[in-house]
Amino acid sequence: MTKTLISTAIVSAFTVLASAVIAHPDSNHSGNAEKPSAKQAVRAMDTDGDGLINFEEFELPQKRRSADRLEAADIDGDGNISRAEMEAQLAEHLAADTERATKRFDQADINSDGFVTPEERKQAAFEMLDENQDGYLSPEELVKAGKRQRPPQS
Repeated sequence: MTKTLISTAIVSAFTVLASAVIAHPDSNHSGNAEKPSAKQAVRAMDTDGDGLINFEEFELPQKRRSADRLEAADIDGDGNISRAEMEAQLAEHLAADTERATKRFDQADINSDGFVTPEERKQAAFEMLDENQDGYLSPEELVKAGKRQRPPQS
């Protein structure tokens, strides 16, 4: 679990780095969604100009999703996350994930036999996409579905 929290913090920190690079004068302003290079990311955080990020220059994200999760995990508000607080947060997420998975399974198990066949998966997916329930998928419904599948851009 500690590895997961550390990995999340590292990924979040790199995301913050990437965001800073976007605003950096040397970053790519062409409007395309190209990821910043490692050199650009280091330059954005490197306040002493030595080409490296030392401990003092490194900052954890403050307004990112993972930072919000870590703050929510600190139930007693002491600034630290105990094992019990982490386990409580994980249990909450597991319960929510289990509830969503159960709901999806029940929706896909059309004949309620306790199994989801490939045909049922196809039917459930089609019905979900067919918002107006006319038995056809329009280009608009497909575009809408594609937008729902993409992760939010920050």
